[in-house]
Amino acid sequence: MLQARALSAFSRQFLIPLLSVVMVVCLAPALPARAADQDVTITLNASDLGLSPAVLRDVVPEVQAEIREHGGLGGALKQAVADGSAPVHERVDPSVWPNFAGTVNLTPNGSGLVLTIPAGEITTSSFWQDIAATAIGWIIGYGLRMLCIGFLTSSGVGAAIIPLVCTPLQTTVTGIMTAIMTHTFAGTLGTIEATRDIIIAGILGLAGGVLWEKYLAPWAKAQLATSIKKAGGWLRNQVPWLDRWFGGVVAQRVENLGGRFEELERLIAEETAAWAGVESNLQRELRIMPLGDSITYGAGSSNGGGYRPALHNLLKDDRAAVTFVGSQRSGPAPDAHEGHSGWTISQLAGITDAALATYRPNVVLLHIGTNDLNNNDNPGGAPARLGALIDQIFRAAPDVTLLVSTIVPSGWGPTQERILRFNEAIRLEAGARWASGKHVYLVNLTTVTLTDLADVLHPNDSGYLKMAGAFYQGLVQVGRAGWIDAPGGGNPAPAPVRGWVPQGTIASGTYGGDTSKVIYADLDGDRRADYLQVNGNSSVQAWINGGPNPKEPVGGGDWLWFPQGTIASGVGAPGANIRFADLNGDGRADYVKVNDDSSVQAWINGGPNPKEPVGGGDWLWFPQGTIAGGVGAPGSHIRLADLNGDGRADYVKVNDDSSVQAWLNGGPKPGGGDYYWFPQGTIASGVGQPGHRIRFAPLHGSRSADYILMGRFDDNHTGTQPYDSSVQVWRNGGPKPEGGDWYWVPGGEVASGVLVEGSRIQFADLDADGRADYLDVAPGTGMTRAWINFG
Repeated sequence: MLQARALSAFSRQFLIPLLSVVMVVCLAPALPARAADQDVTITLNASDLGLSPAVLRDVVPEVQAEIREHGGLGGALKQAVADGSAPVHERVDPSVWPNFAGTVNLTPNGSGLVLTIPAGEITTSSFWQDIAATAIGWIIGYGLRMLCIGFLTSSGVGAAIIPLVCTPLQTTVTGIMTAIMTHTFAGTLGTIEATRDIIIAGILGLAGGVLWEKYLAPWAKAQLATSIKKAGGWLRNQVPWLDRWFGGVVAQRVENLGGRFEELERLIAEETAAWAGVESNLQRELRIMPLGDSITYGAGSSNGGGYRPALHNLLKDDRAAVTFVGSQRSGPAPDAHEGHSGWTISQLAGITDAALATYRPNVVLLHIGTNDLNNNDNPGGAPARLGALIDQIFRAAPDVTLLVSTIVPSGWGPTQERILRFNEAIRLEAGARWASGKHVYLVNLTTVTLTDLADVLHPNDSGYLKMAGAFYQGLVQVGRAGWIDAPGGGNPAPAPVRGWVPQGTIASGTYGGDTSKVIYADLDGDRRADYLQVNGNSSVQAWINGGPNPKEPVGGGDWLWFPQGTIASGVGAPGANIRFADLNGDGRADYVKVNDDSSVQAWINGGPNPKEPVGGGDWLWFPQGTIAGGVGAPGSHIRLADLNGDGRADYVKVNDDSSVQAWLNGGPKPGGGDYYWFPQGTIASGVGQPGHRIRFAPLHGSRSADYILMGRFDDNHTGTQPYDSSVQVWRNGGPKPEGGDWYWVPGGEVASGVLVEGSRIQFADLDADGRADYLDVAPGTGMTRAWINFG
């Protein structure tokens, strides 16, 4: 007995091509049709196949809609030939068919359907034999699809999954049965074993496709043999009208075929006995990041979720513990993802490191490149950019499993030509990484066709269902291969330690490039830190903090950020030298340039220019000149922090050994020049760690900045040091009467970190409670996660 997998390979390589050749070479010319003097009716009762009448009643409106869509029954049957998986189209040429009229309705008792072709539509042309074969195949295809629906429904399978299984089955069975009927009419069908192999080979043609082992093989094992037997009985009931159409010879052949189908029950049952669903090995925790552009976002789908909801249902039915992660939200829950509308490969690469570090998926689903090709943005270099992105993903997350897909087609010719070339190159890029030992798996989306598009670029619901099935099949394969590791680092976006309340991603980020940086500082004096992008040329754009979006749950989306445009056009210095700190105690952060020699120039924040609309020009900045001449140290050693709680930032030098000297801010001198800076000497003797890990921020709500030691940094960016964004704190107790070190009260570790490098962490008061909050700011993009400090 042929085993399922062996026959699957055999059928694809030999049986189906052989069937194609047989149809081309061996079919006898069609017998002339007799002129019909009455309508031809083909009836399928629910009892013929053991169907539920309710299921059959549900499908009749769908068939009627299909006939309307194609302008007639003839058009619907033409489409059935085009969709059929068996190569019957090598013999049947529907292009010569008329788009004849015909109907499909319920029988009077509501327990069957009847296909009617009016007598006036029938001619003596030979193609009517092909039409008859197709009509029979079409009805049997619908019948087995209804059996499939009933079987899966009774098995408790979700409604979103059933079309992924039963619709491909219908088109396949239609093709198989049309082929068999065509052979039967011509007298070239062959032995009963050959008939069995045609059926088995056609069904197994689905084995490499959607949901074979989980749903379709169990259905075939349970119902295929019996269904074929019942189809044989139904065929024998069609003999009278076939005799009227094609004469006694053809009618007798169909009579014999009906008997053969009844005999096939045993042979097919033997072949399918070993078929069964195979466990997918997905019964583990999956933390999946869908990564890509608007197709990942879900553009073109009716619910806005794209392929993600259907994929989630498939995985949920597999009893896998599934979480989708990412900073974006769209569609029904679970709605998290990293799909960014309009983005190219390079733009996606700009946020990938941060997204992987933030959400720590163990599976990434990547579909990207459509915008590169549609925009004609160096399409020849797109495969190399994709390969570089794949490499970047594995550098950032070496243990991740990556499923990278070919991209869906386009309805615009020039873009589609580029897509075809790109998809061929994807196979090479993915294959090279797989050969080097990376867990990268290629998901082929060739089943998504132009009929599955909502517009020229985005799939419709049918296309997204096919994408879901293809990604699911890929997950099954990598699960069996043992590729999927348990996700590391706990839950996505964990709180760094108790007392920090997670807010999720509060800012999706801006995209100023590698020379830009993001600073949080209070510009408008409302005590809430605002979002500032400082560019490489020292110009600054700003967004005022409007707090959490009241329309979103906590962690459900970006906070409200009100754009101010460019608030400072720059001072001709590198952006890295720019800081923001409140120098005069008015509650508004001022613009400060710290030079490489530790000298400082400043511009006092005068707020928005009342003569300009919001975003219309620079804010008012009142120049102060050089306010500090420097202390002979590198500028990178200087911090600006309020040490004594008077609202004015003081001048702080942190040495390489983490010891600290300080000068308290006494404000401007009447004659200009340096501000008054009152020296405090060494206020902290250090904690035996590198000075670049020392920060100052008021974590305890006292307004006086505390001494903070951040976790280890990967100083050389080699990826060899573990990420550590933990926080140890010494509470600021002020100066000792006798001088020397200030009082620093040990607070121990107050945050265990969020599995990113400590250099990403900023401290700023987002909610105006006087306590600095914990912010993870992704370099290069400014995407920010936040945890509110509740002490």
